[in-house]
Amino acid sequence: MSPVTIFIFLDNRDVCLLLPDPGPCKALFHHFYYDRYTQNCEEFEYGGCKGNANNFATLEECKMHCRRIKKVSKVCRLEADSGPCRASFVRYFYNFTTGQCEQFIFGGCFGNDNNFKDISSCQNECKPISVLPSFCTKPKDKGSCAADILRFYFNDEKGICETFTYSGCGGNDNNFIALNACQKICQPRDRKPVKSKVPVKPAYKTITLKSRKQFLRNQKRKI
Repeated sequence: MSPVTIFIFLDNRDVCLLLPDPGPCKALFHHFYYDRYTQNCEEFEYGGCKGNANNFATLEECKMHCRRIKKVSKVCRLEADSGPCRASFVRYFYNFTTGQCEQFIFGGCFGNDNNFKDISSCQNECKPISVLPSFCTKPKDKGSCAADILRFYFNDEKGICETFTYSGCGGNDNNFIALNACQKICQPRDRKPVKSKVPVKPAYKTITLKSRKQFLRNQKRKI
């Protein structure tokens, strides 16, 4: 049985919020990483091997890759702290890594200010971050084959998912067979999704779409 390769596409958050890792090698390369606490790209010394993906050769590359990590207040970047006391109060804190307000148990004293009595107070103060996967910013790419397949892509400039014609091979990951899949992954929550009149059922056969009405007729014939 041949081995199966699984590709995992890390979004900007998964990369940019990693702690800097110089790796085990001993070289001294001046690279840059995104600092989750200062919320800026900072310089560090990279050893030259291994480490992690929060590692950029230039300041400009770091800024470009992590530009969608929205800034939040210092309070919202603190880790959850139950404090030294032994009470059991249900509280909420803002998890800067997941971008969500989450529950924890507060002991009743000390701790820190990332501590809210209810989830709405946490959300109002910290506003969960909306971050798009990096491939959502890529331009539509028809690919290199000759088919004409209806697909959807996220138009980063307009902030909506739109249709495009895919050739059947090549291209990039900003390519969805269904409108709702595109909207779920790339459509910012603070923008109202635009409803498409084009059916979201994927066209598996090679077809040339002269009009949306023709596409609908083709679908009815298959039923």
